[in-house]
Amino acid sequence: MIELDEDRQQEIQDKQVAIQQEFQTLNNEQCPWSEWRRNDELCVQHTGFDVEQVQQLYIIMSKAHEVTAWIDLNIIDKSWGQSLTKEFDDKKAKYLIESMPVPNTITWSISNIANNIDEEFVSQLLLLMTYEQFFQFVSVCNTNKNNISDLFQTINDKYKSKKSITIVIIGTNSSLNLSKLLTRSSLIKSYDLDNIYIELQLQYNCIIKYAEKDHDLALLILSFTKAITVAPEKRLKNLSPFSFHVDTMKQYKPIRIDIDQTNKTLEQLWKQILQQFSQMGMEQAQAIINQYGTIQALVQAYKQCQTENDAKLLLADIQVRRGAGVLTTTRKIGPQMSEKIWKLFTSTNGNDLL
Repeated sequence: MIELDEDRQQEIQDKQVAIQQEFQTLNNEQCPWSEWRRNDELCVQHTGFDVEQVQQLYIIMSKAHEVTAWIDLNIIDKSWGQSLTKEFDDKKAKYLIESMPVPNTITWSISNIANNIDEEFVSQLLLLMTYEQFFQFVSVCNTNKNNISDLFQTINDKYKSKKSITIVIIGTNSSLNLSKLLTRSSLIKSYDLDNIYIELQLQYNCIIKYAEKDHDLALLILSFTKAITVAPEKRLKNLSPFSFHVDTMKQYKPIRIDIDQTNKTLEQLWKQILQQFSQMGMEQAQAIINQYGTIQALVQAYKQCQTENDAKLLLADIQVRRGAGVLTTTRKIGPQMSEKIWKLFTSTNGNDLL
């Protein structure tokens, strides 16, 4: 759950009231926040805020929301229920235990605190099964293929909306180990599992996840909760008025170069240059700067590469660390971003597109 301190909440509410009053005077109705980006000029013209302040407020308000995990009562009654609630309590994540329309399911709702938007359920849904239950499910589907369609249709009907379903198989950590749990007396074979995987993923866009232990299951559900929490902010970051233009929602304050802090200031400038690339966050930019502290150092490294392909992939394997604690993740810069940066600093063709 993303929380704001009291002073920031009060500041948001005061600005929200001021701008909504202006729109109400002009249009005799409150302007929805989702329309702000289309009305930046109107905001500037009739309020005391400039474009940057309006956009920054919009970003702040997009973060002012809370996500609630709705956990079926049957899950809590299972052996892994206590571990799940403990992890949620430790992470101070909000959850509710209810009798859900479909047993052994988990879904999420999201509400905007600053905008007073009513709680809405997201499309994500987890369906939990033990590996024994999954074997029974596969066996039933072998006798009648319509059973898969019936299951998904029942879930959508019960929740009164189309859900993106993820099946979590408990008691194993991979499809390979799941196949090893089959015995000679089992009604299904390993190829039956392969067929059901293909059908679920290709025909029904269903994702399969595995959780061997109670702790693994709790972390998996928490990771879904975290992803749903940050999704609105990520969608906002990816918005850009033109596909060929740098994201105009990224507003940077001008840097005044101070002689006493030249190195620090130039590092900030170097970081902001890298962040002009779409999908380039602070973590990625900092990882590159840790490896190549200045632009000149990077250019020299490009010159020392034996081949053009080596230069393109120079930054691809740089590790980027995100998050902290048990939710820490590591990823790489990647070949596409590496090639874009290479092209920016080495291209002699003014018509090249990044």
